[in-house]
Amino acid sequence: MEQKKNKLLSDMIQNDTDKKMVQLVEAATDLSCGDICTLLEVAHSLPFVGNLEGGDTYINVLTREKESMVIAQYRHPNYDLYKRSIIGEIERREDEPAVYRALEEGISGRGLIGIIDEGRTVVRHTVSPILNSEKKVIGALTYEYPNAGADTESIRIINNQEGKQDPFNRQLGKASDYLQDAILLYDANGICTFVNPKAEVLYQDKGFELPLIGRRCSELHITDCNWSDLTEHRGVIRREVRTPNFIMDAVISGIWENGTCQGAAIIFRDKTVVHQMEDEIAYRVALIHEVHHRVKNNLQTIISLIGLEAVHTKDEKVKAFAKTITSHVRSMNITYDLLSHTGSENVGLKVLISRITDVLLENNCLKETCSISTRVDGDDVILTETTASTVALIVNELVQNSLKYAFKDRKQGQIRLKIEKGASYSWITVQDDGCGFDNKKISRANSGLGLRLISSLVQSSLKGELFIETGENGTSIRFSFSMPQAG
Repeated sequence: MEQKKNKLLSDMIQNDTDKKMVQLVEAATDLSCGDICTLLEVAHSLPFVGNLEGGDTYINVLTREKESMVIAQYRHPNYDLYKRSIIGEIERREDEPAVYRALEEGISGRGLIGIIDEGRTVVRHTVSPILNSEKKVIGALTYEYPNAGADTESIRIINNQEGKQDPFNRQLGKASDYLQDAILLYDANGICTFVNPKAEVLYQDKGFELPLIGRRCSELHITDCNWSDLTEHRGVIRREVRTPNFIMDAVISGIWENGTCQGAAIIFRDKTVVHQMEDEIAYRVALIHEVHHRVKNNLQTIISLIGLEAVHTKDEKVKAFAKTITSHVRSMNITYDLLSHTGSENVGLKVLISRITDVLLENNCLKETCSISTRVDGDDVILTETTASTVALIVNELVQNSLKYAFKDRKQGQIRLKIEKGASYSWITVQDDGCGFDNKKISRANSGLGLRLISSLVQSSLKGELFIETGENGTSIRFSFSMPQAG
């Protein structure tokens, strides 16, 4: 098999140029005999491609040192951009990025910028990877032609008397940093002299036909800026451009040299993905808001059903039980009401506790002679939905116990709630100035959730601790809950 391939390669060598190409490839690469045959076939077609398109054509391979080397060249009689044979020369990555991209990543490029002749000439070229039968990149085919503008001559980059580079050269250098963005350059006459592939895709998506090079700024108008805005404005103009598939930030700037505008540059920075993420976040926020709203409505339905059942019963124990359950459900309902209004998954503890105590006072102090007040002090803490619901239940029960048992023989008093924020744990203290209770009264106070169930919730759900101090000057119940860790 190998002998057949070698004979095929030998038969394909038509002249000394072919022989030199084979020698170069064998010396600089590890390509197989079959790969070299493929490259020879492409090399024999270079004159046809060059004459058809009107430019010079080349074949490059990637050497063992990962450098781009020219192995074949067709010099068009009307252009001949290099004015010499460049077969065997190494091209710099910064001068021919599209060629390296084709060789290393197998990516084609059309109408791209290239700098040849040791940085003195800017051209446009189309580059395509050459693949073998196994779809592996073995080389790159380049068709190179003068940069189209008002005339057919390529842009010449020269130095002025002060040794400063032409402003277009500097601008091209800057633009190379934004190759992932869409880039357009205009000369002093408003003629487009450079576009990159992303710009072509953007303009096609906007409904423009290619090519863009050689057309006036007024023809390529996709912002509200006209040519005078570009050339008379010394600063940077920013606009947003939308197409069916892209959302771009346009950064527009004139190119100035010695007080004279030499042209303009436009860089379109793609922010489509950012907008898509923002839309996704907005959708999720709306979804969370809807879930919390529905939970709140369902809890309100439960409260109404319990209330209806309590109205139709004559058993006082059932009525008392219904009132207790309604109070617990209402505290949870307050949590989801706050969540539904914020549209997030978090709720502020201070607002939550204030709402719970207001509702409890309204339901328990209906008589005009009742003068019990509540006060919420301390730090504000932002809680997640789960933690907020549990804290709401506990605070509801503790405040309700104070209202029921601390002020038995009096119509006035105060319940103070204090929040202390910590790094790992935060604390809530519910303190009244009532009569206090002894151990026997504790067991009698364990109606509804009860202190034992509160203790269980604090330890199992909140991962905290519960402390009780009571005496003739009142009762203080303090509990902690773990804080979510960042990251």
